[in-house]
Amino acid sequence: MGKPKTLKKHDDSKRERPQATLWDPTENTTLEGLKECMKEAPFEDDIETFQGGLLILLEHYDYKDIIEKTGLSKSTLYRMCHPDSNPTLSNVCKVLAYISQASVKSA
Repeated sequence: MGKPKTLKKHDDSKRERPQATLWDPTENTTLEGLKECMKEAPFEDDIETFQGGLLILLEHYDYKDIIEKTGLSKSTLYRMCHPDSNPTLSNVCKVLAYISQASVKSA
């Protein structure tokens, strides 16, 4: 009897993988980057990213404009940002429709 065959590791596993860098909240966040991030998050089932993007949007842009155009209250928008929240699809769609608009006013 010969020696049993074993699987060999692929050379790919030895390569260094790119590592994600931590986001610095003091960095200036572009509106286009924020829009892209928030649009992709629901499709990736990544509610935390959507919530973080919404919180940045509320802090750096005119929340009164957001309230007016989405029809959601300030408390609803901030509750959507809470880690334990489970925002409704209707509310998520209202926020996505808002950020899809070309002009978002800065605070």
